[in-house]
Amino acid sequence: MATEVSAPMMPQFQSVQKAMALPTVGAAVEQVGAFYNRVKGAHSLLEWALSTAEASITQAAIVAAPYVATPLAAGDAKVAAALDQLELKVPLVKEQPKVIVETTKQAVLTRFAPQVNKVCAARTVAEQRVKSLKELSWTKANALLSTAYGQKAVHSVDSGATYAMQLLDHYLPPVGPQEEPSNEIIAATNDPALHTVQTVGRLSSVAARRVWANLAYKINELRNSGIELDFRRYIAALLAALHLAKVTSEQQQREQAQEEKKDTPPSEPTPQVITPPKQTQESVPKTSAKVKATPEAKSKVSEKTNSD
Repeated sequence: MATEVSAPMMPQFQSVQKAMALPTVGAAVEQVGAFYNRVKGAHSLLEWALSTAEASITQAAIVAAPYVATPLAAGDAKVAAALDQLELKVPLVKEQPKVIVETTKQAVLTRFAPQVNKVCAARTVAEQRVKSLKELSWTKANALLSTAYGQKAVHSVDSGATYAMQLLDHYLPPVGPQEEPSNEIIAATNDPALHTVQTVGRLSSVAARRVWANLAYKINELRNSGIELDFRRYIAALLAALHLAKVTSEQQQREQAQEEKKDTPPSEPTPQVITPPKQTQESVPKTSAKVKATPEAKSKVSEKTNSD
């Protein structure tokens, strides 16, 4: 439905008529006109103000029309030609708004659907691979735990969990109404890996619940006794105690090192052995040679010769 925009004693513009002939423009103008009429009729003051503004604009347009007729005619012809070209290039603008929206939606889906399908397919393949790897790992773990050594390991885990539960019941008994985790644990013969995971998970859950429940119970007891805890002072005192313990340990280590150094006897210096130089045969005569060289030896030798 085309709506012609005209005013008394004003020329009719082809561009406006062509634009109003487009279904989308006509629908938009109708929506804006309906909204304007609702706003205008909401209050008498608004109706008077808007009516006065309309009359002023119409009077101004009538007065200025003879002076701007030529430029408006040229502009109107150019806009009309542009609208004709738009209708030729994009015939979709002549359709109803619902048809335009549906056609645009289908075009977008047709263009982006392959990429979206590829991403979804890749995600599905990755999930299947992860699932297959998980199942393979789980099957391998069950196969290992089904052996003799695996059964011993499972039995050790069960025994350790039972002993740990006994210690928790003794040192951290349940305080007040606590929701203990269910005892439904699958049998080790059916699924050893799942049995081990459930056993360890149940023990961890019970331990965490008991610790926090007992801590809250002790804090409530202290508050009921009139003792208010200052956590900042408690943390500061704890840090100071840790620092003092560290300093004391370092001091003890230094003192122990000094005592060990004192108890160790000083090492005696190694005596140096002076080796006299070896004398040659020519430089040092033998004892027999020395004896023969004396006068007494010579006389004894001569007497012996005479007796012979």
